[in-house]
Amino acid sequence: MKIISGIIKLLILLIFLLLAISNTQQVEFFYLPAQGINTPLIVVLFGAFLVGAIFGVFALFGRLLTLRGENTRLRAEVKKTARLTEQDLLVPHNPAANTTMPTEHKE
Repeated sequence: MKIISGIIKLLILLIFLLLAISNTQQVEFFYLPAQGINTPLIVVLFGAFLVGAIFGVFALFGRLLTLRGENTRLRAEVKKTARLTEQDLLVPHNPAANTTMPTEHKE
């Protein structure tokens, strides 16, 4: 399975490398109104990818914090339940209480 995922990753890398090599023409990129620079197209595409990835991480950050809080709460609940279960299972060992044998009644 690791070999297959490695081959897939290598293919994706080659596709992106081909994309980068074939998109080297200069384009004008306007970062502010009337403020433009000439850069290779692949730089603009890579920049757009990075901005999208950063926004995606920030969008998931709130959900991550929520899940971490829930995970902490559930771990504490499991520990509390485990302590209660251990206390319920602890039976005092008193061998002197069971020394007499029950007798049979004969009629």
